[in-house]
Amino acid sequence: MISRPENIQSVAMDLPVLQTHLADLCPGRQIDLAGVVALPCALPHRQQWLDWVANGRDGDLKYLTRDPEGRVDPTGQNPWARSLLVFAQRYTDGWPEDDPDPSAGGSAAHNVPWTDRVSRYARGQDYHHVLLGDIKAVLSGLKDRLPGVVAFPSTDTGPYLEREYAWLAGFGFLGKNHCLIHEKMGSGFFLGVALTNLEIAGLPPAGQPAVEPLVTVKPRRLHRPAIAPWELCGGCTRCLDACPTGALDPAWGLDAHRCLSTWTIEWRGQAPVDDYQLQGGILFGCDICQSVCPWNQRAARRVDQ
Repeated sequence: MISRPENIQSVAMDLPVLQTHLADLCPGRQIDLAGVVALPCALPHRQQWLDWVANGRDGDLKYLTRDPEGRVDPTGQNPWARSLLVFAQRYTDGWPEDDPDPSAGGSAAHNVPWTDRVSRYARGQDYHHVLLGDIKAVLSGLKDRLPGVVAFPSTDTGPYLEREYAWLAGFGFLGKNHCLIHEKMGSGFFLGVALTNLEIAGLPPAGQPAVEPLVTVKPRRLHRPAIAPWELCGGCTRCLDACPTGALDPAWGLDAHRCLSTWTIEWRGQAPVDDYQLQGGILFGCDICQSVCPWNQRAARRVDQ
C-alpha cells in the first residue's frame, strides 16, 4: 500500500476540466477508457469481496489476502488521497464465434503454434510495463497542466479492486464471468489506476456508477447503469457452462482454486493431479469464459464490419 505524508494538499477542479485534459492526453497513449472515482468511497461490493476472502476462494494467492481492508479503502493508509483515476487499454477487440484458438476452446489441438495455447493478453509485451508507461505519460502531461497534482499509478500490482473502480468510473458492467464488460468493446481490457490528490466537483454520488467514462473511444449503450452484478447478462449462462472446471459460481464468485489461469500461471502448471486432463491444450492463462461471451462475439463482429 502506498503511504505518503499527510501534508499533501488537495487540488480542486471541476469534472469537465479534468475530462478535457484526459481527452487531450489519453488518445496519444492508446488509452481507450479513462474515468475517475471520488475517495473515500464505500464500495458497493465491499462485503462480497471480504466474504470471498473469508471463504478461502483466493487460490492460495497470499497477495490477495494480505490486506483485504486496504483493498476496499486505499485512503486508510493514504488520507491525502481524494480520487482514483482509472484507465483501460484494449488487448483484443472481442472473440469471433468461430475462433479456433485452443486457449479459447479448451481442448488439446494438434499442429498449432504454441502461442495459440496462450491467453491473448500474454501474447505481446508485458502489459504491466506497457500500460504503466502509458499511464505515467498521461499523468506527466496532467502534472504539467496542473501544478500541485500528486499521482501514483499501478497496473494490478497495487492493492486495488480495479474492476470495481472501473465499473464505478462507467467503463462497463460486471459479468457472470467476473470480468468487466463494455457493451461495445467486450471484456478484453487491461486496467490501471492512479491514486491522486485531485478533488473533483461534479462526480456521481459515492457508490453510484457513472453512465459513461470521461474518455472513451466508443460510447456505451445509453441506459441506466447496471447496479447488480451480471444484471446485463440476463439469463445467459454460456461462461458458466463452458468453464471445464466449474470455477465460476454466481453466488460465491470465482473459485481461484478451480480456475485454469491459476493452475497455469500462479501455480506454474501444477494442476491438481486428478483434474489435470481438464487443462486440455492450454499452456498459460485461459480465455474460455471470455471467448464464449455474446458481448465479446458481438464486439468482434463490429470490428469486422
